[in-house]
Amino acid sequence: MSVCPICERQQDLGLVCHACVTVLERDLAEVRALMGELDVTASKQARIGGGGKGAPARERSPINWGGVEAADVLTNTLTTWARDVGGRTIVKSRPAGPAVAACMILMRHIDAIRRHPAANELFDEITDAIKQARRAVDRPADRVYLGQCMVETPDEDGRQVTCLAELFSRPQASEVSCRVCGAEHEVGERRAWLMQRAKDMIVTVKEAATFIGEVGGIKVSQSSIRGYLHRGRIAYRPGVTNGIRLGDLLAVVLDDSERKGAA
Repeated sequence: MSVCPICERQQDLGLVCHACVTVLERDLAEVRALMGELDVTASKQARIGGGGKGAPARERSPINWGGVEAADVLTNTLTTWARDVGGRTIVKSRPAGPAVAACMILMRHIDAIRRHPAANELFDEITDAIKQARRAVDRPADRVYLGQCMVETPDEDGRQVTCLAELFSRPQASEVSCRVCGAEHEVGERRAWLMQRAKDMIVTVKEAATFIGEVGGIKVSQSSIRGYLHRGRIAYRPGVTNGIRLGDLLAVVLDDSERKGAA
């Protein structure tokens, strides 16, 4: 009995374990869509930053160089490892480009990757390049944090392991898949779960409006919250200067929503 060269989990023959192979396969399966989004980002069809008058020349360029660089790094990383694993030159196919063609080769040689003497380097370089591509495509503000996955799944030895991967979704998404274990989550349920866990937090008015908006998906302005305070529907709580309890505010906001719905 030896260990997986990537995660050091107990594994026969020192092969890359099933969990790490699954992560790699899911990342590779995302490359086709990522390359398409990087093309959009690189041409600035997607507005990811500033770049108005007075911005540096690089930012005013019609090309988003961050997207170009991420695409180049991803393509070079994938094609390099595909040549190493597959033993041949990557041929650009239509409509797929070299990155997608390399992914297809890597996916067909998963068994060879599991036995590869530099499997840990392959895994780290490919997953890191894909993470860079994701960052180039998505602004942090365009993704909603939904907490840790927390789904229990069996490992190679049949033991239940809790997935601690962090979940992010696009603002309008109704479902999100964990990138590590693949579990599906309802975005609405995750928002409600996070709000329930945070109900006893004492925060400022500004923090309350931000948290309920970004985490709970409920729009409530700072002026509305101050109005609740003025009318005595919620009260300041000790612990933070001019702090309020999130659970108190949420109860009032939901009550107002129910009343409007019944009207």
